[in-house]
Amino acid sequence: MTLYHKVRAVERVFHQLEKDVATFQQATTLGCLSGCGRCCQKSDINATSLEFLPFAYHLYKTGEALRWHEHLNNDRDNHHCPAFSPFLRPGDKGFCQAYAYRGLICRLFGFSAMMDKYGDPRLVTCRPIKETFPASVEKAHQHIAEGKSTPVMRNYYFQLRSIDPDMGNRLMPINLAILEALKTVLSYYAYPSRYRKKA
Repeated sequence: MTLYHKVRAVERVFHQLEKDVATFQQATTLGCLSGCGRCCQKSDINATSLEFLPFAYHLYKTGEALRWHEHLNNDRDNHHCPAFSPFLRPGDKGFCQAYAYRGLICRLFGFSAMMDKYGDPRLVTCRPIKETFPASVEKAHQHIAEGKSTPVMRNYYFQLRSIDPDMGNRLMPINLAILEALKTVLSYYAYPSRYRKKA
């Protein structure tokens, strides 16, 4: 599978997830707090490089890949997401400066379920949502308990791993996941097309 086809395959997983999350949110009335961004400020968010392959590909196509690579390579110890902007500027829709290309964990957190040790799905959401929208959180718990359609984290990670088991299996701090995705893209395009691997 070429790099382009991997990017498109990841994007298809994201597209389906967006529809699944929207359906879940509509049924439960769960939503983020306006102007929050607290989950993005955590330094212990882990991700795979595969979920940031579309972002790295986008940066390459827009001529920004080398700049991002240099920045991330020189700041490896800062495990915060480099796409997070702590201040909203005029015209910003949110704190994420790469929202359309955010990773799988960013899309799942708050509006999905994780399987517990008994194999039952449990809502994964944040404290601000729990404290601000308790009725919606209760509705979400009931929705899940009734076996209604719910985005389950592991299902989407399984889909990613089927695209590229190596890139889709290894979890690392989010900044390093983006860096590894950039390395993959830059390495791929460093050689003439006739020398590129098809896998």
